[in-house]
Amino acid sequence: MEEKTSSFLIGDGNPMAGSDRLNLDKPVYYRDKIRAMILNPDIFNARDFLERSRNGRIVFAGDSVGRNQWESLLCMLEKAVANKSNIYEEHGNPITKHKGYLSMRFHEYNMTVEYYRVPFLVSIGRPPPKSPPEVVKSIRVDELHWYAEKWKGANVLVFNAGHWWNQYKTVKMGYYFEEGGKVNMTMDVMEAFRRSLQAWKLWVTTNLDPEKNHIFFRSYSPAHYGNGTWNTGGSCDTVSEPEQDNAHLEPEPLNNQVISDVVKQMNYGTWKVHFSNITYLSELRKDGHPSIHREPGTPIDAPQDCSHWCLPGAPDTWNELLYAQLLLMEYRTKL
Repeated sequence: MEEKTSSFLIGDGNPMAGSDRLNLDKPVYYRDKIRAMILNPDIFNARDFLERSRNGRIVFAGDSVGRNQWESLLCMLEKAVANKSNIYEEHGNPITKHKGYLSMRFHEYNMTVEYYRVPFLVSIGRPPPKSPPEVVKSIRVDELHWYAEKWKGANVLVFNAGHWWNQYKTVKMGYYFEEGGKVNMTMDVMEAFRRSLQAWKLWVTTNLDPEKNHIFFRSYSPAHYGNGTWNTGGSCDTVSEPEQDNAHLEPEPLNNQVISDVVKQMNYGTWKVHFSNITYLSELRKDGHPSIHREPGTPIDAPQDCSHWCLPGAPDTWNELLYAQLLLMEYRTKL
């Protein structure tokens, strides 16, 4: 297990690195899968991925589950780098930083793997003047986050959104939706999500080049809270094996249909944007969450984490699929 955990990821930025949850309490089938990945480079050839990405940039933009996938890819790629000191955050930021963005440079390959924390993808800010007093902030569904300027020129871009598009993270916090400079007090969350993706689509088709940029939008990553939700005592710490009965799986979330519809609108002419649907395969892995194994210093009575993922874990599979898709696209940066 220790082979897969990178020293630069240990800390509160990656709560599962070094955790007991990663080791002896995992069933044999799980340990065997990780061992097979290490011994069989045909599943994921880290050296080949790095070589194909030489002088390039891989960008992840989205919420904290997007960071989960970013961390996973860093762990998977560092296997091919003998001198770990040649992997570093190029701005000197600690890897435990939760806000803003992080850019890990693989010096030998002159390439970066970057993460931008933009839970909604669009901008959030002060509401316009004369907004109702209950409006604490406005989510501008027609304006992409200003970090988008930094995404231009990336060779591979992996977007995700959805976990924050719910009542608890928006209107119940006083975050209402703004469009055309005006707050819409009655706009439904899913309608706001749909409109935000139209803003994303416009930005992509205006600022990216389908001949140079490989664009992916990852589907909704399932959570597995039992006997409640994240803020009502929901838990997953007693689950130790994947789901075996398909009848117990949750239905396809509406978020995925919204994402898929927008991606389909973008596939015309030379354009090809990929909808990476990892929801079903991840739905099976109800045993793969940190649960009570939270960041160091987390209060003992803090809610369990049944939405993010242990590493090694499900995000590794997402990255295997990403690599496979890029191989099919004959991906290689130009030297």
